Amino acid sequence: MTLEKDEQILMVLRKSRKAYLAEYLCGVIILGLLVGLAAKGVLLPALPRNLTLGFALFCLGFAEVKRLFLRYKITPTKVITIHGFIKQTKKNIYFHPLAFIPDINIQQSRAQRILNYGTVFLSGSGTGSLELKDVDSPQKVMEIIEGLIEQNKKSQTRTIPSSD
Repeated sequence: MTLEKDEQILMVLRKSRKAYLAEYLCGVIILGLLVGLAAKGVLLPALPRNLTLGFALFCLGFAEVKRLFLRYKITPTKVITIHGFIKQTKKNIYFHPLAFIPDINIQQSRAQRILNYGTVFLSGSGTGSLELKDVDSPQKVMEIIEGLIEQNKKSQTRTIPSSD
């Protein structure tokens, strides 16, 4: 399950920061309110101020930590899914069996389409499915994966001996 030494990583993907827009906005608005109150000379008691500050920092930190827990590496022969930060679970999905995948789809909500992020789904008959969740530029990712699958199909047909 390790990356071969001669295998080149074409792309590393993480969940988009845009997927955590609500958390970022919440943290920034709360911090802005605290700064605004302090600028106007309104001082909150220590406990509510510290709890509010802690919550704002938690909102910002939560989004960043959550992004660290999932990443995808795309190589010429496989997609590697890595879950976790300290304790990691890795899964290799090779393009060789994926060469027979009938469906590669993108799912985006209206907001995701405007912000240019979404989920890329790879599904096949009997091979299960793979989901690259909330990645930036999903159309570009889909085109790269389609190209790699085509390359692997061509290299697979070259290695199959003909029956003459």
